[in-house]
Amino acid sequence: MSYDDYRHWRDGAASLDPALSVIIPAHDEARRIVPTIAAVAAHLATSGLDFEIIISDDGSTDGTPDLVRSLGLRNLRVVESRVNRGKGAAVRAGVRAATGRLVLFTDADLSAPIEELAKLIDAVASGAGVAIGSRGAPGASEARKSPLRRLLSGVSRQVVRTLMGIDIADSQCGFKLFTREAARTLFAAQRTDGFSFDAEILFLAHRFGLRVIEVPVHWVDAPGSSVDPLRTSVAFVRDLLLVRVRALTGRLGSPGTGATAVTAEPGLRLAVVTALPPSTVTLTEYGHHLVERLSTKAEVSELIVLAEDSADVPSGAGRTQVVPSWTFDSPTTPLRLLAAVRRHRPDAVVFNLHFTSFGGRKIPAALGLCTPALLRLVGVPTLVLLHNIIETVDLEAAGFSRGRLHDRVVARIGRILTRIVLCADRVVTTMPAYVEILREQYGAENVYLTPHGSFDTPQDSVDDPRCDRPWPADDRRRILAFGKFGTYKKVDDLIAAYRTVRSQPGRFDDVELVIAGTDSPNAPGYLAGVAAANADLDGLRFTGYVAEDDVPALFEYATVVVFPYTATTGSSGPLHQAGAHARAVVAPRIGDFVDLLAEEGFEAACFEPGDVDGLAVAVTALLDDPEECRRMGRVNHAAALSLPLDDVADWHLGHLEALIAA
Repeated sequence: MSYDDYRHWRDGAASLDPALSVIIPAHDEARRIVPTIAAVAAHLATSGLDFEIIISDDGSTDGTPDLVRSLGLRNLRVVESRVNRGKGAAVRAGVRAATGRLVLFTDADLSAPIEELAKLIDAVASGAGVAIGSRGAPGASEARKSPLRRLLSGVSRQVVRTLMGIDIADSQCGFKLFTREAARTLFAAQRTDGFSFDAEILFLAHRFGLRVIEVPVHWVDAPGSSVDPLRTSVAFVRDLLLVRVRALTGRLGSPGTGATAVTAEPGLRLAVVTALPPSTVTLTEYGHHLVERLSTKAEVSELIVLAEDSADVPSGAGRTQVVPSWTFDSPTTPLRLLAAVRRHRPDAVVFNLHFTSFGGRKIPAALGLCTPALLRLVGVPTLVLLHNIIETVDLEAAGFSRGRLHDRVVARIGRILTRIVLCADRVVTTMPAYVEILREQYGAENVYLTPHGSFDTPQDSVDDPRCDRPWPADDRRRILAFGKFGTYKKVDDLIAAYRTVRSQPGRFDDVELVIAGTDSPNAPGYLAGVAAANADLDGLRFTGYVAEDDVPALFEYATVVVFPYTATTGSSGPLHQAGAHARAVVAPRIGDFVDLLAEEGFEAACFEPGDVDGLAVAVTALLDDPEECRRMGRVNHAAALSLPLDDVADWHLGHLEALIAA
């Protein structure tokens, strides 16, 4: 590269229609991003191509975006995300910003040297819409690759061929070239945020009829990768399965517009057994939002909600019909549900279940849990969404313990009921640990993992204004606890911690504590007793039942959302609501909750259950630090953004269609 070439590229006016856009996704690449830019610019400046370089930063914390901007290069741009969403999201953002007639994305480590680009350009010139660098094509070479990475690469290639049905030797090489039209079409339809996005892009190209050519490249395994090969491989398989489910359910993008195309023929008559608001039964919020998402699916011609009896439950609208079909704590629930299913004749039935969904008393609760098995016996396909299992319930902490013998009997009965629930055609849980327990301890082969999903579909941008407002609109600092209280969700310690917070004169006089929700059906009168015992406490407010339409405002007006749990939670709906509204979170160090935070990418200030002082410290630290609230809110917002319930509904429909077709 001559100095004149460099000066022309450095100082020349940016073209409105460059021949080539080079997208480099980056996360914490301050150590090597400048040499990478220099290598790309040095090669391309002498190629005769008019080009631009776009660094698509994926939530770096080491100053990568500022470092790139400090170079002062006219044809170098930064597209910045303030949270880490994944390589797929970064490349997608870069493609949206690209203006080149050809679009290349290449990894920041330049494992495939930029000098290999000429081969890809030749492939596109021969008529390909997509040219991919390949380590598996004849003539390719790999250097310095560890045996483990070689093994995992071979396995991933076979997985792509098996799950995606495309004959590609190497889908994952981070060196791909597209025509502008192909790039815009494919990335408008592409939805995977993580490393698996390459395979999704090639699957879409195959579906859209675009010609793909594999080009052998020389590839060097760059040192310093922070990727965990085994963890990435698990996520890889999960993401490919989600792509296949979207394809099966007609939720892939279309080549004309990149928008969601609905290709599946409508016709599925689906029943959902769940409680709905304003019922006091568990899982009403989840049931409400799941029904709402399923009702929008073109694959569903009619949705029959077999709801718990309540005079206030709406009758439904459009293709949705709500039919009161069972009573909490009634032993007749299985027979009534069977009669309702025979009357409406759905193609399949989905159960939204907790172990206490059908009753607080043991016999009605147990009989209700037998219903999926009963329906399967009469030939009705059944899918159970199981939110908790007996093995993870601490009966004493949950308030159900009556001595060692009692607890042993309850645990034994719980295991028997679990086996009965597993008689359903398919059982899905929201926690990986539950899948492991059900498969290893019960030998279940019909158990699958599905994300919980966020109720509110957040704005598809990390620039959502909710992420920039740590305080409520009225400038009061507000602590929120939301749920059904009295068993393993108790507010006594939270109120004690709030007293500690308010005892500091002048610092927290504006702070309120809002206890939103109702008693658990197993603890009637609990909140009324707590309110009476704390009538002297300023700033403490009990909202009672919160209508679904009012729930978003509840979270919007919160500063910190606290989870005062004492025992297992399963996959918490309020946590996902807090994330959807970019709220900071304070949570107990309970195994399930800690696992949930780690597995789904949420973040919280944690305290030990029962430690009032520790809870007060965690809350005080966030109330004192708006920037930390904002940062944590962004992290939680990104986690919620990645797992919308709409996608989870597609996952369920994929299982149901495969079940019905079997």
